[in-house]
Parts: sequence; C-alpha cells; structure tokens
Amino acid sequence: MGNIDQIIILILTLVSAILTWKMVFDFYKTKIHKVITHLIAVITASFMLLSTTILFINQDYQRGSNEPQMVLSFSSVGILFIMLLILYIFFRYIPSRK
Repeated sequence: MGNIDQIIILILTLVSAILTWKMVFDFYKTKIHKVITHLIAVITASFMLLSTTILFINQDYQRGSNEPQMVLSFSSVGILFIMLLILYIFFRYIPSRK
C-alpha cells in the first residue's frame, strides 16, 4: 500500500470520528449538561474511530509479508458513508422534523 492510500484512510477515519462527535454533541447539548454531553460524544466518536480502523484492516495480513496492513476498498468506503448517513438520520434529520 502506498503512502497515498494510508493518508486517505487516515483522513477518512479522522473525518468520520469528528463528524460523529459533532452530530452527537449537537444532539445532546440541549438535553443534558455540557460536560456529560461532551463525554458521550467523545465515547461515541472513539467507537467510530475504532470501527472505521477495523473496517480498513487487511483480513489476510501476516507479519513479515509484503501485504499492506490497511486496504482501501470501495466497499469499506461505502460502508463508512452508510454508517455516517445512519448517524445523520438519527441525530440530525429525525430530530429536526419534530
């Protein structure tokens, strides 16, 4: 895997975690105290960071081989966008309709 693939995976992972934090924080900030809201948002964003990293891990990786540790694929990027779309629907779209 080239450095460009690693940079793209890093950017996608960080952007998805930041967007998750922002959506969760904005949803809860009017309902709960700001510190607790921030903790909930950070924990949720951490799980998104972890799940996105697991999503891009090479399934056939063996230590000492020339295979890349992380693989950039269309299916992984598509699953990531679907996860963010579901979070958007739950935390932004549905509450704004009420």
